[in-house]
Amino acid sequence: MKVLGIIAEYNPFHKGHAYQIKTLKEKVQADYVVAAMSGNFVQRGAPALMEKYSRAQMALRCGIDLVLELPTPYATASAEYFARGGVALLEGTGIVTHLGFGIEASHFGTLQELADILTQQPELFQHTLQQGLKQGLSFPAARFQAITACLGQRGAFPLDALRQILGSPNNILAVEYLKALSRCRSKMVPCPLQRQGQPYHGTALGQEYPSASAIRAAILNPDSHMLREGLQDPPGLAALKGAMPEAAYSILEGYPHPFLQEDDFSPLLHYKLLTEPASQLSLYADVSPDFARRMEKEASRFLSWSQFCSHLKCKNITYTRLSRMFLHIVLSLYAESQQNCPEPAYLRVLGFCKEAAPLLTAIKFKGKLPAVTSPSAINALTDSARRRLADDIKASGLYRVGLSSKGDSQLKNDYQQPMLRL
Repeated sequence: MKVLGIIAEYNPFHKGHAYQIKTLKEKVQADYVVAAMSGNFVQRGAPALMEKYSRAQMALRCGIDLVLELPTPYATASAEYFARGGVALLEGTGIVTHLGFGIEASHFGTLQELADILTQQPELFQHTLQQGLKQGLSFPAARFQAITACLGQRGAFPLDALRQILGSPNNILAVEYLKALSRCRSKMVPCPLQRQGQPYHGTALGQEYPSASAIRAAILNPDSHMLREGLQDPPGLAALKGAMPEAAYSILEGYPHPFLQEDDFSPLLHYKLLTEPASQLSLYADVSPDFARRMEKEASRFLSWSQFCSHLKCKNITYTRLSRMFLHIVLSLYAESQQNCPEPAYLRVLGFCKEAAPLLTAIKFKGKLPAVTSPSAINALTDSARRRLADDIKASGLYRVGLSSKGDSQLKNDYQQPMLRL
């Protein structure tokens, strides 16, 4: 049995995702497709536009056979930990044979070469990296210099091309997926696919495959989107009909809750910044002691989550990294727990297609991790697994707080929400 695994956010699901699933499934000749999907919070340090079960339903109606939840510490982490968690989760099923992912580089071999350098970290890499850090370069700049030195030793490689490759979120993730496969000695076969349509951060809808960023922008900021597109009337959700598969669009159109963004959690973040000293803030994932002191000093200037990100961002700390810090603070996700994050200890099943029921049977016999179909099974897990599942349940509770701040109290908690069966 061939099973294709995909690590995704589907925030929300669009035609590019459907193209990826269909194309890779045909290429691999896979019998089934399994998705490791982020829950209610995503890697860029923000709430998902829609809660996880609605996004899982989109995926199941558009080509995915089984959706597993990527645990919160991985789903909200940097590319390295995000990829590591996703690969380990799919590896834990015991049945995924191929790993599919999108790339923007024209030569996959270059990404594999970069992954090899970062995994093996030869002496030249380590020496050049340390020299760059001593010269005052930021870690990304020093690492780029070290990679360049290693590639130069192996043969000429244009610096502009390397910058372009490492400037793409999809390429960065691809390198991290390859590193993670090597790290856990996985037998999963990497299956890259050239990204179609807009780049990852593209914000225009007038493309055959608009990005998730474009779709979110049209939903959350319809007025600014109207100005960019030169439209006289706000496009509304109807403008998204051509950007999404029909089944996914119908779920979006009938979504019964407000769409969330990071500013909906501004009061919670502001409260933490006002009540916790720098010594406490520095304990959260991604927050250094120096930056914790800066946040404490500037807390009086706080107006909103997004405003504070814009206020604090600088040359070496991007908006996304700041937003991820803020999310970890609100989630009380500590650096120690993330840095020492063990491999996933369970497979949280959000939903599956009935025709793919044999997948669950296969996981039961071949899987390296127990399948959890309801949080009520938490007592059957190990202590470590219970703590991790508790993090996911807490994150879902926080998402409900964001909805309640907008007047919605209808979302069921994780104990009340049954697993999807389509």
